[in-house]
Amino acid sequence: MIRKHASWAARLGAAGALLLSGGCNVDDLLEVNNPAQIPVAALDDPKLLKVRLNGVVSNFNVAYVSSGIQYANYITDEIITGLNWEDYARANQRIVSYLEGPTLGMFQNPSRALRMADGLAEDIRGWAADDPDEDFDSELAKALAYAGYAALVLAENTCQQVISPDPDDPSGDLLESLETFEIAIDYLEEAVAVAQRAGDSGVRNLAYTGLARANLNAQQWAAAAAAAANVTPGFKFWIDYVDLPDGRNPLQGASFGGNFTHGINPLFLGTHPSFAGTGFSFRAQNVIAPQTDPRIQHLPSRATGHNGLTPLYKLIQGLRYSEYNGKTIAPASAACPGCTGTSASSMPLLATFSTDILLADYTEARHHYHEALSMQGGNEAEINAFVNERRAVGNQPPVTLTGQALRNELRNQRARDLFMGGFRVADLRRWTRVDPGKGPFAGGSYFPTGPHPNSPVWSDYESWTCYPIPLAEYEGNPNLAKPLNPNVPPGI
Repeated sequence: MIRKHASWAARLGAAGALLLSGGCNVDDLLEVNNPAQIPVAALDDPKLLKVRLNGVVSNFNVAYVSSGIQYANYITDEIITGLNWEDYARANQRIVSYLEGPTLGMFQNPSRALRMADGLAEDIRGWAADDPDEDFDSELAKALAYAGYAALVLAENTCQQVISPDPDDPSGDLLESLETFEIAIDYLEEAVAVAQRAGDSGVRNLAYTGLARANLNAQQWAAAAAAAANVTPGFKFWIDYVDLPDGRNPLQGASFGGNFTHGINPLFLGTHPSFAGTGFSFRAQNVIAPQTDPRIQHLPSRATGHNGLTPLYKLIQGLRYSEYNGKTIAPASAACPGCTGTSASSMPLLATFSTDILLADYTEARHHYHEALSMQGGNEAEINAFVNERRAVGNQPPVTLTGQALRNELRNQRARDLFMGGFRVADLRRWTRVDPGKGPFAGGSYFPTGPHPNSPVWSDYESWTCYPIPLAEYEGNPNLAKPLNPNVPPGI
């Protein structure tokens, strides 16, 4: 089916608008009065193509790393935060408010990236029509791919979305995440077609990987598998960073310095079958022997970070990070002959300023493919082979599993391979939808329940599984009605 972007022409929130108006006259705060500012109409110029495309990439990178990785994970079992801001600490207990904490950035950052990418794509189409001899396909494919990924980040991490291409006429329609995944699919399908026409294999693979991811989350298993099968072996697409003030990785402060903010959540290590019996004890010091999987490691001893209160084990880089080295803190043993006993002091912490992060790669695509196979039933020999390939990366012995046990282990390996890569919220939401009551926590939840690891300082986990639309969007969008009870999660 050919989808038309015009079919959702009544949908973009005010928070996602690209605001380019200038300074304000003191006599009239609503009057634009900055003649030096570039008028919006002037942006419709192919001479600004490279600048605008760089702006799309830069804004998306902020959205993906800050919203999709750093703050989204607060409501999952991956990390504990030691950030000294109470509203962010509450989010780490799955207590989410539309008034505070990460909520505004979770919605605003990907909305802005989507608005910028969509606007650029539309202008490129106009330039191509005006000058048929000029080839804009490579740039168009990239703009479409980033628009698709921005919609994907919104759908994965926020409970509901408001999308419209016209900030002057924002929509009052609330979209559920499954609807927004379809919007992401629209963009990514077109990105694939244009990238193929342009001969741009990198963007083509990026779009196919995103297409597999979006279809997987939309529970369209056959389409997810088909898209993933088109990704080229060895493909990697990095979010690049440099150690310059305007190009630094925003996760650097998560694990460096005395005011670091992120630590491993012991629930992440303790609730999956193959983590059982590892001996990890939260608040213990000199935790070495359990650290046999190079994909998920942390410094052996805890410390308190930004808030001077919460016990945190600084995170070491996993597969999604550019200085990952495949070594282990645990020494070699009969149970782990592949372990290296590498000194923790020489292991790369989560992110330096110049650490690159994978946006998409072949390993990720293979996870999408095999989960889609699993959800369609059968294919157990192929899934077991993939599971054991990934277990070997983590110094784990091979297994032969069937049924739900095999599906659980496939998800376990996904958790390890994609650790701190921006997938966890969407994974937990999807598994909760398709396998209700089969999760590892109390009541069969896939999200952490019961006492928070930092109890009794912090209270029990509560019930949020995604971030709501923030107050700023309700205040800025006259067509959007505030929720009757903003303290009740709108769903998964």
